[in-house]
Amino acid sequence: MNKTAKIILFTVIVGLAAVFGYFFAARKTNIFSPAPKAPANISFQETGRGCGNIFVYKINKDDTAGISVSAKKEKLNFSSTEKTFEIGKSDGLNVEILVGDKIARSYCNDALDPDQPKSKKLIGKSGKATISISDIDETQPRWNRNYTATVILKDARFVEENGNDSVIIIDRLIFKDIKVGWLPG
Repeated sequence: MNKTAKIILFTVIVGLAAVFGYFFAARKTNIFSPAPKAPANISFQETGRGCGNIFVYKINKDDTAGISVSAKKEKLNFSSTEKTFEIGKSDGLNVEILVGDKIARSYCNDALDPDQPKSKKLIGKSGKATISISDIDETQPRWNRNYTATVILKDARFVEENGNDSVIIIDRLIFKDIKVGWLPG
């Protein structure tokens, strides 16, 4: 084999190796996998969890969907008296649904998993969130002031983050006395 043929053969082998390497890496990072679909109806577990100032969530039994409510306590001025807010219109309040695999890893975790599959996000656009909190022990350090939050969602309507037509409606969902006020880590 002459020198030119060897160079061409070597170039073809390197090119094929690069193409196969790209497709292998793409498969591992789910580039070609379709985005998870938002189910028409989701049933979340009865028990919820939480952290932060205020972050509460529930997942479904398969860990393929989760709903969360994030509310800035100081901005929304919570107390033990219930206050009702408009979802999608109240500054400091975010209500979301994540759909994908291993969703529970996405919440109240100080370390992101590099192998966490990409999830689809649905944003709360309308409905009502009624929120109350228990008394807070101000003598504790700021990062460890455990208290509980109760959040009731009513007629919450969710749409895909990217503007697609998927819509999920949650008639009523209660997060009852969820321990919050602590930071992961």
